[in-house]
Amino acid sequence: MTFQTRMSSLEKKRITFEEKILEKTLLKKNFYENKKKNLKKIYVRADFYAKQYKEKNQYHREQKKIAAREGKFYIPENKKVLFVIRVKGINKISPQIKKILELFRLNKINHGVFVKINSSTISMVKKIEKYVAYGYPSLKNIKLLIEKRGYVKIGKKNAWQRIRLLNNEIIQNALSPIGIYAVEDMVQELFTAGPRFKEVNNFLWPFKLTSPRKGYGSVGKKKHVSEGGVLGNWEDSINKLILKMN
Repeated sequence: MTFQTRMSSLEKKRITFEEKILEKTLLKKNFYENKKKNLKKIYVRADFYAKQYKEKNQYHREQKKIAAREGKFYIPENKKVLFVIRVKGINKISPQIKKILELFRLNKINHGVFVKINSSTISMVKKIEKYVAYGYPSLKNIKLLIEKRGYVKIGKKNAWQRIRLLNNEIIQNALSPIGIYAVEDMVQELFTAGPRFKEVNNFLWPFKLTSPRKGYGSVGKKKHVSEGGVLGNWEDSINKLILKMN
């Protein structure tokens, strides 16, 4: 090999090395630029959601006052989402009930999931009423559930990994293509049953809750909530049970 050939080879290696360094630098720059843009989106959206919730709550309070002055009841807009908690096991369970519980991903006791309200889901929830407690989760509790017990699905179908939701980057890696960048975006979709409710809900692993500290009482799992038990529709009071189990 001649001296010129050796120099030419070394020059090519030097250029290749410099190109790789430049590529890494650009990738790093793009990463931080995208991260900065995403953070800006998150702050803007969080501020927007906070104002939206505040205005909505203020509107409901005003409507309640007006209704009270007129001697009427104010009924807010229909609830859009249920939080369903499985409280009973599989003893004497019919194939139909078992199938519905599997569809809702309620495979174990104390597992909880969000369910979008429609005629089909309401019909199914009523069929499994003797095995679950359910009601309308508050905005605060939706956020607390995700922050304290949020695990998500990462990977591919039939090979999912259960990963702790530790930061917004995990959300961005999976859901940024559909416009979901942070916990606040997930809470918004779940609370309002938004257009991306299905994707966000499927991204979340069923919540593994703990039994209430003092249990459900001697008749808890045998009677409906209206009879002093734990089963069935708690309506807004489900938030008290969520706090005990979260």
